[in-house]
Amino acid sequence: MSFTAFAYNQSLQSSQSHTATSLVNIPSGGGGPSGTANLQWNPQTKALTATVHLSGLQPESSYANHIHTGDCSIESEKLYSFNNVVTDATGNGTATTTINNITSGIPASGWDITVHTGPTAEASRLLCGNVVNPRGATEVTVLLSPVDLTP
Repeated sequence: MSFTAFAYNQSLQSSQSHTATSLVNIPSGGGGPSGTANLQWNPQTKALTATVHLSGLQPESSYANHIHTGDCSIESEKLYSFNNVVTDATGNGTATTTINNITSGIPASGWDITVHTGPTAEASRLLCGNVVNPRGATEVTVLLSPVDLTP
């Protein structure tokens, strides 16, 4: 299964005049596991809200997901845990988590969003997406693509 990702910048009007960076996933050949993570940081409250949308997964199952330091090229240290995504009868699910005291916002790089194959972080990595925010946006959408498990 192969995936193609296109990156683009999308301007959003806000009181801070920040832009949002988004990634669009266009699967080739049909559905498999995929998803997005929308990160929103409120500079006044210092709260980061993460909404993770997953599809193409095992129906009625639970998936651990969180922010790691680094990028998807190697499994690294867990930084912030999210609420597990529990899929419905069609294999789709969404979970929202708010993390307080994020004082410096969404970094330009150095974070990835990882989804595991089961309900704990000890399960293998299933999906991953690098956080890319070069313009210091307060909202970023991250494409979650299957982790390449080939050596």
